[in-house]
Amino acid sequence: MQAMAEEYDPGMEVYDVVIDDGGIAEPQVDPGVVNPTATDGQAVQPAGEQVYDPEAEAARMAALAAAPAPPLAEAQGAAIVDGGGNILWQKNGDQRMSPASTTKVMTAVVALDALKNGISLDDEVTLVAPDLGPEAQMADFANGEKAVLRDMLRVMLVYSANDAAYNVARYVAGSIPAFADLMNAKAAEIGMTNSHFMNPHGIDEDGHYVCANDLARLSCYAMENYPFIAQTVGLHSVEIPLHGEKAVFQSTDVLLGTYRGIRGVKTGYAEAFTFTGASGRGSLQVYTAVLGCSTAEGRFNDTATLMDWAYAHFGERQISEDAWAVRVHPYALDLGYDVVISSANDARGTVWPDGGPASYESVLTRPGRLLATETPYGWSSWNQGGRTMGQAVYATRSMPVRVSAWPVFTLPLFTDATMLGRSATNA
Repeated sequence: MQAMAEEYDPGMEVYDVVIDDGGIAEPQVDPGVVNPTATDGQAVQPAGEQVYDPEAEAARMAALAAAPAPPLAEAQGAAIVDGGGNILWQKNGDQRMSPASTTKVMTAVVALDALKNGISLDDEVTLVAPDLGPEAQMADFANGEKAVLRDMLRVMLVYSANDAAYNVARYVAGSIPAFADLMNAKAAEIGMTNSHFMNPHGIDEDGHYVCANDLARLSCYAMENYPFIAQTVGLHSVEIPLHGEKAVFQSTDVLLGTYRGIRGVKTGYAEAFTFTGASGRGSLQVYTAVLGCSTAEGRFNDTATLMDWAYAHFGERQISEDAWAVRVHPYALDLGYDVVISSANDARGTVWPDGGPASYESVLTRPGRLLATETPYGWSSWNQGGRTMGQAVYATRSMPVRVSAWPVFTLPLFTDATMLGRSATNA
């Protein structure tokens, strides 16, 4: 990787290795059943007990695995993104369309970024009651009423309250235009090249648009980097104080509780129905966007189709595990012992069908150096077809071991570190 040349350390070694793709493991899945009753302005009803027919499910997944593209019914624009932000599939992915209330994902991101500037989720905000039109989804905050910023964000994300989004923007930036500037700056920062925001709620306005690729990537970015968003969009309802009483607001996301592995994210409706979703099965995370759907049911059905197709087509491989030893080095404090180097965490990577062989590049400390315990050692990055599959960071383990019987410099890559020998404390 050319970018690493500027950071080259003469005490490090660079390895560039090609490995075979190893095939794709067939995922074990349950059916994605949709309860098609909600729009932005309707509460989600419990889906009830779902009946699982293994034979029918196996046949459906086999058909999807054979399909070159997801068989969508309504979406005019759609995209699937993995947990690394890589686009797995798209339809009209760069076409500019109305995001509607999926806009509120960006609103939450910008508001949470403001916490670095002294704003707190516990701040009490004096509210206004904006006139956003007769069809706007509202929590019905009153002029002069007070609410905590945390509650406004939760009602905005779960119930899609437009007046909550308006008041969040007003509090964070002082005005709607100033907040829109922050939204567009954030969009540029995270690579949303075909999107532009004019307001925090998503009500249609000239110059307010996204594309499916950008929207799916935004959801990935929000869910992977903002725990508050990831936790909130998985809620079926939220309860907040309103007009001196407790008010319960139901989620607009029908897939919650009806699709295996669903995690959120956000519905939208203006002249067409939209949805950006997130789900996970095993360690594979999938983010989707559908734009331009003609019905509320269609946006959820198409989302389930996108996710099922992704799980049928894309597999994951274990590329690093904390029990796998990468190298062994002499222990700096006692030459009778060695330190074992392994990954700081388990890592898995998405494998693309017909994507060619995978390769990995490693930057590691040179063999033979004396090292202490819990010392950074290097990293590896796996790639396939120009896409990043996954990364691992290596360090020495916390306990030195005796491994004198091992041929240290011929140690096979990814040996199980738990089998290497006795720790110093147990010698």
